[in-house]
Amino acid sequence: MATSCQPAISKEPVDIGPRPTIPPHITLPGPASRKLSITTHAHYNHHILLVEDNLINQKVLRKQLSGIGCTVHVANHGLEALSFLETTSRWITSVNTKSSDLASLSFILMDLEMPIMDGVTCTQRIRELELSGQMVGHVPIIAVTANARAEQMDVALGAGMVGSCGAV
Repeated sequence: MATSCQPAISKEPVDIGPRPTIPPHITLPGPASRKLSITTHAHYNHHILLVEDNLINQKVLRKQLSGIGCTVHVANHGLEALSFLETTSRWITSVNTKSSDLASLSFILMDLEMPIMDGVTCTQRIRELELSGQMVGHVPIIAVTANARAEQMDVALGAGMVGSCGAV
């Protein structure tokens, strides 16, 4: 199953952090005359919140993202995602909280259809928190879904998501 990512057309620039650094060449073991040098894949240092109710999808995405150097936090639904946001450096906290105790957050990968709180409702709530000043900055939220209709994606983008990734 191939995947595709389609960015939304937005008037605001989206910043998902610094560009990845590519590690130096790796030399594979073997006789000196047969040394083989390859370049490894890019290493990303993003902190991602994955909001997904399907345990298999959680496992697969976590493994793929961790494999390229990302730190992945998982929430099972929108309400858990909102609770996690309160533990991040993007949340406006009391002066007694040490910044080293707060999790970093680069962007959010959000499923659309989940129990308790769906992805569209959670995205709307996050945008309200940003506008009210309860959160610092604009958190990019990308829809992750395997079977969304065009109408669903329009609603997701209207709620404040910046793009989508899904199976085609």
